[in-house]
Amino acid sequence: MKKYKNTQKKKAYERAGFYVALSVCLMAVGMAAWSAYSALSDNAVDSDSSYFSSLSSATVAVGQDMTGVTESETAAETQQTETQIPTQEQTQPQEKTRSFSLSETMPEESDSAEQKALTTMQAVMKVDDSLVYPVKSRKVTKEYSEDSVYNSTMKDYRAHTGCDFAAEEGENVYAMSGGTVKDISVSELYGAIVEVDCGDYTVYYCGLSNDFSVENGYELKAGDTIGKVGKIPSEISEGSHIHIEIRVGDKLIDPLSVIESED
Repeated sequence: MKKYKNTQKKKAYERAGFYVALSVCLMAVGMAAWSAYSALSDNAVDSDSSYFSSLSSATVAVGQDMTGVTESETAAETQQTETQIPTQEQTQPQEKTRSFSLSETMPEESDSAEQKALTTMQAVMKVDDSLVYPVKSRKVTKEYSEDSVYNSTMKDYRAHTGCDFAAEEGENVYAMSGGTVKDISVSELYGAIVEVDCGDYTVYYCGLSNDFSVENGYELKAGDTIGKVGKIPSEISEGSHIHIEIRVGDKLIDPLSVIESED
């Protein structure tokens, strides 16, 4: 019985030794396999690196052979091209502007009226303030107007650039101021006209008859007889009267603004 137990015990040790030896062998095989795999992986990486390195070198070499430009030169040219690209402000045409004030293109109405009034006043100041009435009645039938007013004879609207004084046909017409007879003429619209130069201004006596008391170059004093009342074709429907116009330079003024006061 004792011998049997010893035999069983011996077999147990033998089996244990076998398994230990098997385990050691398996471990050795695993380590060997791992070492082999690591070596193969390293060789593959080195091979790939060498391949890409050689490919890059070949590409640069081909570029150099075809263009003769190195990589650094190409980069420099690219940078220079980028800096030379014009900006949007450079490509768009520059708009030329000009400074200007509103009064240069659209003068205000008040300024225009003020300037006009100043010009008229300056013209009036050049005329003696002691002009006499051209006829005895001193009655005004139609005043001076730069605005268009209705003309019953012509059946239209037009400026009335003189002043009309009522007078019977054939009455005497008197010089309103001293001056020199400059011209005598006949107009289809205003009848016979005597033009008297008074220095800074000129007086036109319109609507006279052909029975003149003066001639060209005749020297007049205020109150001298110029002629007689006739007819004014363009104002025939407005009754018998004399039409007076006064011009200072190229500016027509209202005769009533320079005629003597009735007081």
